[in-house]
Amino acid sequence: MIPVSDDSREGVYRDGQVHLDQSTDWPDGTKLRVTPLVPLADEGRLDGHVIIVGFGLAGRCVADLLEQAKIPYTIVERNPVTVATQRALGRQIIFGNAIEAKVLNEAGLSDASILALTIPDEDAVLDATSLARRLKPDIFIVARTNYSSKGMKATQLGADDVIKAEQAVALQFYDKVHQRIHQMTQLSLDET
Repeated sequence: MIPVSDDSREGVYRDGQVHLDQSTDWPDGTKLRVTPLVPLADEGRLDGHVIIVGFGLAGRCVADLLEQAKIPYTIVERNPVTVATQRALGRQIIFGNAIEAKVLNEAGLSDASILALTIPDEDAVLDATSLARRLKPDIFIVARTNYSSKGMKATQLGADDVIKAEQAVALQFYDKVHQRIHQMTQLSLDET
C-alpha cells in the first residue's frame, strides 16, 4: 500500500486503485475509488502489436488503453457496420471470424504479442484460444468467458488470463450491497 494525498483527501493506493479514507460530497456518501492510468514501463515497446477480437465495450476499452500507451493494434470484427465505421475513423480493422486461421493470420498473428478475445461468444473464444495457441505458441492470450467453468476450459486450451463475466458481476454485487450496508449503518449511527 502506498499512501496518497492531495490538499483535501488522504488514502492508499492498493490493488491498482486509489482508496480514499473520506467519503466524497456525493449525496449517497459513496467512497471514491480511482484506477489511475499508470504509464506502462516500456510504452510502445512490445515485440509486436495486439490483436483485439471484437469491438464491443470490452474491445473498445482495450483499444483506448493501447492508444494511450501508443501500442499498435488490429481489430477483428464480424459486424460489417462496425468495420466500416472504424475503418472510416482510421483504425486498423479487418472483417472476419477469429476461429479461422486465415483471419488471425491476416490480423498479423505471427507478429503479435497479445491476443485479446473480448467477444461474448464463449464457444468462439474457446475455439480461437485453441487455434491461436497452436498457430503461435508464445502469444499471450486474454480470453473472455461468461462462466467460470468455461474460463477453466479456456485456461486448459491455452489462455494465459481469463476475464469471467460471472465473477465480475459477483464482485459488482458485493461492492454495491456493501456500499448500501455501510450507508445504512452510517444512518443508524447518525440517528443515535
